[in-house]
Amino acid sequence: MRTIEKINRKQESINHPLSIKLVVKIVATAVGFYVWGIDFIWVVLGVVFCWNILKGIASCLFSLIALIGFFWFLFTHIF
Repeated sequence: MRTIEKINRKQESINHPLSIKLVVKIVATAVGFYVWGIDFIWVVLGVVFCWNILKGIASCLFSLIALIGFFWFLFTHIF
């Protein structure tokens, strides 16, 4: 019974209506809008909606760079 009460207390303390992450996101968005204007909002929306596509492109570019580095090492140190 005591362990169940401890778990329930921990769960209640974790569920805050405003978390620190949310406050940081709101402040970062407000500062970005103030500094760069409405274009900042469009960039953020583009990143949010195209995140999976951007991760795939970044993964391909990273693989390409690793492959180029491997061949550069191969040709400069072995041949």
